[in-house]
Amino acid sequence: MRKSLRNRLLISFFMVLAIFAGGVGLTLTLVHEVKTRTELLLTRYWQDNVLISQIYNLLSDVSLFLSRAPDNPENPTVLQELQNRIIQLMDKVEKSGFRDDFRSSQVAQLQQLHINLVGPVEVLNRLQQQNQAAEAALDPLLHEATRFKQRDLVLDLTIAALAYRDYYVTANPSDLEIFRQQIERIQRRRLSAGLDRLFQIFRDNGEGVFLRRIELRQSHDQIVAQVEIISDGLRERTESYAQRVVYPTGEQVATGLQTISNLLLTSLALGGVAALGVGIILARRISAPLEHAAKILVRLEGGDLDARVEPSGAAEIDTLGRAVNSLAVSLQRSLIDLHETVKTLGISEERYRTLAEQRLELERIINASPTVAFLCRVEVGYPAQFVSQNISQFHYRPEEFLSGARNILQLASSEDLPRLEQAIGERLAQADCHDFTLEYRIVTGNGETRSVDARLFLHRAADGTATHLQGVLLDITEKLRLREQAAQATRLASLGELAAGVAHEINNPNATILLNAALLKDVGEGTLRLLDELWQRQPRLSIGKLSYARLRDELPRLHEEVVASAERIRRIVEDLKEFTRFTPAELRRPVNLNDIAQTAVRLTANTLKRSTDQFVNELDDALPVFPGHAQQLEQVVVNLLLNACQALANRHDSITLRTVWRRDEGALALEVIDQGRGISPQHLPHVIDPFFTTRREQGGTGLGLSVSARIVQEHHGRIEIESAPGTGTTVRVVFPLARQEGPLLEHV
Repeated sequence: MRKSLRNRLLISFFMVLAIFAGGVGLTLTLVHEVKTRTELLLTRYWQDNVLISQIYNLLSDVSLFLSRAPDNPENPTVLQELQNRIIQLMDKVEKSGFRDDFRSSQVAQLQQLHINLVGPVEVLNRLQQQNQAAEAALDPLLHEATRFKQRDLVLDLTIAALAYRDYYVTANPSDLEIFRQQIERIQRRRLSAGLDRLFQIFRDNGEGVFLRRIELRQSHDQIVAQVEIISDGLRERTESYAQRVVYPTGEQVATGLQTISNLLLTSLALGGVAALGVGIILARRISAPLEHAAKILVRLEGGDLDARVEPSGAAEIDTLGRAVNSLAVSLQRSLIDLHETVKTLGISEERYRTLAEQRLELERIINASPTVAFLCRVEVGYPAQFVSQNISQFHYRPEEFLSGARNILQLASSEDLPRLEQAIGERLAQADCHDFTLEYRIVTGNGETRSVDARLFLHRAADGTATHLQGVLLDITEKLRLREQAAQATRLASLGELAAGVAHEINNPNATILLNAALLKDVGEGTLRLLDELWQRQPRLSIGKLSYARLRDELPRLHEEVVASAERIRRIVEDLKEFTRFTPAELRRPVNLNDIAQTAVRLTANTLKRSTDQFVNELDDALPVFPGHAQQLEQVVVNLLLNACQALANRHDSITLRTVWRRDEGALALEVIDQGRGISPQHLPHVIDPFFTTRREQGGTGLGLSVSARIVQEHHGRIEIESAPGTGTTVRVVFPLARQEGPLLEHV
């Protein structure tokens, strides 16, 4: 019975053992299947990600190569290395386990990238050759132009060279337009044969630099587009592979683990305590590491790339853990490469920011200069695109032009605007005209008229149509005033020399008239006595067409008028000589204001008679003398009397000349009062400004009151003007005697 029981126990034990062995065998089979599939998946995934990382590294290096300067001497070596790497990657992709369509696409894209990289090398070689040729021709050109002192040619060549050099580095489109404008300006010059040959070399190679740089940019754009296509394809493949393979495989691994657990539980329930113990041991040694690996995969899926599978001691599980860890490392490297690419893009962005700052610095330099710069489109209204801030010197704001409220041509005065528009219209119609210069007047924001020198440039399209009008305005008002003042001083000096000569020529015959008049008086008296005797015998005696009786009464009066007129000529000549005589500043002498006023009246007597029937001369008899230049002070009074005559509307208006001794303030005053048209309030503050006149059409120069004010100031005096439209003007010249020396303060 024991044997039977023992046999039964043995049978039961072997049955349990068989069941346990079957469960264990099935579990091991499932584990092997999961291990095999996981190893295959991880191996393929590892290989694919290594290849993808190599492609990403290649694309990053291509991006860095495109950002290098064209003149970098290492460019050919770097390009050759990139092309070799592309060929190697093409071979690896063809042998990879990628899907056929993705593999073919990547090979084609890499092959196209390899072809596109060849283009920049050829273009770059030609670009460097033509740049070197242009530089080689530029140096002797500049040397010859400098030797012949052709400054404008040196300036044009320098600007053209700067344009193609800047375009060589930055590919700024405006540099091409500047280069062509300068070339056209140089072509209009007459150059020697040697200079012309060098210039042709410089021009051809300079244009070649622009063409090669454009081709280089186009090649770069093609490569960048190709890089973006490859990057997009890799990213789509990675996402697709994760969705199609990685995530389902993870689920299958989790399902297999669950099945393994169920089998182990069943084996333990049927196998008894021994099977339960063995199952627990197996579960701890197999299931726990696999669950841990599954959790790590879930964390990697969530973006935690620092998660790692710890070693379990089992070779198969450790192999799975190493594969998962390798996958995490690969993903981390890909992320680092992506960050490096973003950093490279940031460096490019910094370069563009630097260029923008340089443009702002150029605007600050323009705004700090006295030259106003502007740019507007050639269309109706000439809308402005840029106006420098220093237009504020004309009391305008750039916003007024940029908003369209004004256009730059509207600054011109109403008199010069038609001429300006006509000149611009004529230049627009000339297809070969690119720049020209004009001088015209503008009206500032506060109503002031200023003169400007305008340098205008026309930007034209390929068909010759003008698209933009660019220009600079320089205020030359003071320059023109100084030029006019110098011309006026020259004319006054010439007038003085002419007046001195005329006075000498008049004095000689006038002295003869005075000398002969006395002799004729004696001869006439003797002749009258003889004629009286004849008249007694012939009562109807006549001489010429006059009766003797009338002739005898008129002859003494005629003689007196001749002598008086000759004396008047002598006094006017003396006054004119005194008026034009130059006296040095240190040769002051006592002068009497009444004498100066009377001399000025004699000099302007004819003008006063023609201008008014009511001239009043009120001179104070008790005037002190004071140190001064008589002829300069006479010039002041003459200017004031002439201005008064010009202000009268008719001969009934009066002019009053008055001198006053102001004892209470110790000053002499001379007043010229007219009942003329008066001066408007807006003109009154400017009447003593040089060249300011309201009678320019009648020949006025605007220097009379300005010169008078200077003379009065040199005598420590001042000019006071009171005027209103329609009521006349009072000009008062005051000489304070407190500043004069004591011995000269004497009364007449």
